[in-house]
Amino acid sequence: MKGNTIQKPVDTAAERLSEKSYGFLSERQFRILSLRSRGYTQLEIAKELHTSRANVSMLEGRARKRIELARQTLKVFEECQTHHVITIEPSTRLQKIPMDVLLEADKFQIHMRSNMVEILRMVKKQKPDLLSPDGKTVEKITFDFNERGKLSLL
Repeated sequence: MKGNTIQKPVDTAAERLSEKSYGFLSERQFRILSLRSRGYTQLEIAKELHTSRANVSMLEGRARKRIELARQTLKVFEECQTHHVITIEPSTRLQKIPMDVLLEADKFQIHMRSNMVEILRMVKKQKPDLLSPDGKTVEKITFDFNERGKLSLL
């Protein structure tokens, strides 16, 4: 049968490894970090990969820098994209706080996970010292919520 080629199935670990994606890391960087996490020394890895220990050290260092940069990028993205803050002013009635929070979330079309009763309980439990005996705030109360509707008191 001329012209027809039969593809052999992937059956070795090395072939399967080469088909995977490693994001920001090269295959070699990923392999080095994988071996290091299993306790191999740089010298042992160098012997296995048929290279120098200095080359393994350089590749490992670059891989760790890339991972740290990815972590920093995600942190900055989450901080600037997912959080909204609302501040409740002093002398605000306790019963008005949940409505203010929910209306602020509505401005961003965010469905809050907490309902009015849960928001009241959160304030009473976490910030009881910020409420006067007559049920008004004595200081500013600041809430933070994310795109998924998770609410927290700051």
